[in-house]
This record gives sequence, structure tokens and C-alpha cells, in this order.
Amino acid sequence: MNRRPLAFPVGAALALLTLAACGSPALPPAPSPSSSAHFLVGADFGDDPCARIVSAIGYAEPLLVPAGEEDTQKFGEGVRGRLAYVHGVVLEYGPRLPRELLPYEPVLVATTDRLSPAATPFDQQVGALKEYRAAAAAVKKGCPAS
Repeated sequence: MNRRPLAFPVGAALALLTLAACGSPALPPAPSPSSSAHFLVGADFGDDPCARIVSAIGYAEPLLVPAGEEDTQKFGEGVRGRLAYVHGVVLEYGPRLPRELLPYEPVLVATTDRLSPAATPFDQQVGALKEYRAAAAAVKKGCPAS
């Protein structure tokens, strides 16, 4: 009588699993980051920079208090997240703004960079929001209607 009735089936199963694992095709290597990497999913280099930036500014606006009331702004996750989105859009498209709007690009980058982290002190957030608002308004006004 066979004292180990499962020894053969278990051994055969292990051998098949080993062969299957060893015979699997290797995954292709991950693409390396390049200088043309996008900050935004779905972004296309050919997109109109004015349209993209004005759209991002508009995306953040509903969560911002009216101009002049910046000292009452709550900088919760939603506000910071939308301003971080503006930051990414400006990084991607800001250098291609029309020449007369280029001075506002570094202001938008710097202010959204200060507004996005939760650790930024409130008084600095309020000051950055005021600067952001002025630059955002100038870009919205200066960009041709899309």
C-alpha cells in the first residue's frame, strides 16, 4: 500500500507551476522619463496654452472666496488640490503663453507652489492667493477668447 498518496500529484503540480512561472515572458522595461514628459494626463503639446491655463484657473475658482476676502479663505485639500492642478498646467503650458503674458507665468508657478502644501503658514497662503489672483486675472484678460 502507498503511504503517501498525495506525493505524486503535489509534486507534479509544483513542477508545472515552476515551469509556467519560468516560461512567462518578461515584462517590457518601463519607459524612462524624458524632457518631453507631461505633467498632465491627456495633455497634448499642441494644445493652446491660453485655453489650457484659463481652463485650469477656472477649475480652481469655484473653491476660492471672492477677491478681497482672501483672509477668510479655507485652504483645505480641495482648494490646495485644484491649485496644484493649476501649477501643473502652468508648468506644462506657461512657457508658451503669448509674449505679453509671459511675465505672469513665473508668478503663477511660484504662487501655486506656495499655495499647494498644507504646511504653508496661513498668512503666506493669503499673500500668495492675492498675488495668484492678480496674475490669473491678467492671463484671463490677456488670452484671446477660445
